[in-house]
Amino acid sequence: MTQSAPAPENTIGPRPERYIDIYRRATARLEACLPLGWSLSSDRPRSPEAPTRMLVSAPDGDTVSFSVVASRGVLSGDVARIAADLSDSDRGFVCAHYLSDPVRRQLDRHGISYADATGNLSLVADRPAVWVRDRGADADPWRGPGRPSGVLTGEPSDRVVRALADHVGEISVPELIKLSGASTGATYRVVEVLVERELVRRVPRGPIVEVRWEPMLRAWAAERKVCAVRRFTAPEGVTATRARLAERIDIPYALTGVGATDYAAPTLLEVYADDPDDFADSLGLRPVEHGGDVVVAIPWSPVVFERMDRRGGLRHAAVSHVYADLLTGPFRNDDAAEHVRSRLTADEHWRRPVR
Repeated sequence: MTQSAPAPENTIGPRPERYIDIYRRATARLEACLPLGWSLSSDRPRSPEAPTRMLVSAPDGDTVSFSVVASRGVLSGDVARIAADLSDSDRGFVCAHYLSDPVRRQLDRHGISYADATGNLSLVADRPAVWVRDRGADADPWRGPGRPSGVLTGEPSDRVVRALADHVGEISVPELIKLSGASTGATYRVVEVLVERELVRRVPRGPIVEVRWEPMLRAWAAERKVCAVRRFTAPEGVTATRARLAERIDIPYALTGVGATDYAAPTLLEVYADDPDDFADSLGLRPVEHGGDVVVAIPWSPVVFERMDRRGGLRHAAVSHVYADLLTGPFRNDDAAEHVRSRLTADEHWRRPVR
């Protein structure tokens, strides 16, 4: 068991960019902190990728293998996914530019070893028994003033994520600014976050050439603000209320939740509306404290009303937004979310061409 003092920040050096360099920088201090007689080795990947496996060997020759997860940035919400991707018999080792204290605590809870390029590290194994821990920087030394927080929260994130999910094809950042309606500075900041989290791939100083829309929507759903909701009861029932709503063109709303899918017959009417009371009065709904069969959410941003679908006379939120709503928040339904995910993955014609 070894534990060292934090490294002086002026010895950290420039930020590594390639995965192989992130791995080498992150493991250099780990190797130096191993107990006497212990050693570290890995497979030989083709640069610029990091190794896929790392071996730690005890003096008697006994070894323990770790699956390497190299990333430019890891957030707390990513740790559960990393843990789920590991098999029950496998050990994980995460390396990154910088791992914040909340992320390190999450990795510790999941029993995942890690090291970042500033010297924060933890290596744990039962057989052969080893425990190595060290401290590096307490803040990201490469994050300057005005750099994005790394969290997909706020209206600019809503607009950029939705625009990227809803469109397919190579897209420049100026084109994304026009599609999303977000400001120039905010768009660039959100794109930087998405690139660092490997949710999109962008040519240096060039266009976005790949969008991993499913994990991007999943990350956005987990981190965006949760909408406040009001509950009502429909005296005539949900079916009759949906029929009345289809006849009204003067009520601004966007249908979401299970009722906006073909997963099952809706037992609830779940919608977005800027003014829940006005929406309820227009349809003769009665407010209730709990339960009810109509749930009205007040949207944080107007993006919920963009690129809506009209089916059966009803205005549905875009399927990308519906999918995100089914993942988390007041409209969450895990089974319906998986149903929608499989449909969207099987046929991506729901994504519109950029040009």
